[in-house]
Amino acid sequence: MGRNLIPLRESWETTRSAARCPGRHGRAFTLIELLVVIAIMALLMGILLPVLGRVRKQAQKVACLSNLRQMGVALQAYLPDAEYRLPPSSCHTRDPNDHWLRILTRYTREQLLFRCPSDTGKQFVNWDRPLEEQKEARYSSFAVNALLDPIHFRYGGRSNRYNNVNNIRRPMACIWLSEAPDTDSFRLADHIHPELWEGSPEYAKRFIAWDRHRGTAHYLFADGHVEGLKFEQTYDWPGTCNWYPETAPKWPESP
Repeated sequence: MGRNLIPLRESWETTRSAARCPGRHGRAFTLIELLVVIAIMALLMGILLPVLGRVRKQAQKVACLSNLRQMGVALQAYLPDAEYRLPPSSCHTRDPNDHWLRILTRYTREQLLFRCPSDTGKQFVNWDRPLEEQKEARYSSFAVNALLDPIHFRYGGRSNRYNNVNNIRRPMACIWLSEAPDTDSFRLADHIHPELWEGSPEYAKRFIAWDRHRGTAHYLFADGHVEGLKFEQTYDWPGTCNWYPETAPKWPESP
């Protein structure tokens, strides 16, 4: 009987020792297994990063579109108080508080973002400082169609009748606000001149952030609605032209 207890005691001691030190009987990763794990992780990262990049760009696009829609709401609230005349750009106004982007902030409860999340520009105006100290800054990621300004030389150089939305041929087809590129031409500027594009989409693209959202840009029309479009959908001779208030969506007749 005593002889049979000895093997059992030894077996129990061995089991207890293994329980205390499980690593003694475990197996470490080999170099090949570690390399396989790293390769799998790299593959997953290669798949996920482009997806995350697209998701981020889509989120920025949605934020920009939502912000422009809020500008459209503010515009609709402003127009009745202004006898349906559109807010001016900085072209003929000296007081920065009279610029379109400052005016619209007074007509919405939401904070208007004058910088598109997809705009890679770094220097924007700080409205708490004098503008003459910020000559290299930009007003906004957006620009007004100067053909709808209160004064424009194309329409006699005096009061522009097309500054009043009631005189625009089709407000729902005429662009008032577009996305502006981050270029030197838009330092302390907030308007563009479609009448100088001479019917050339390629030349016109110098003044529009036409590919800010994967080949498209956002446009706020004179009736307050917003669309994301390819630039050629707004300006393509002899097809559609959404920029001239007297004819949009058609081209004006040659003089």
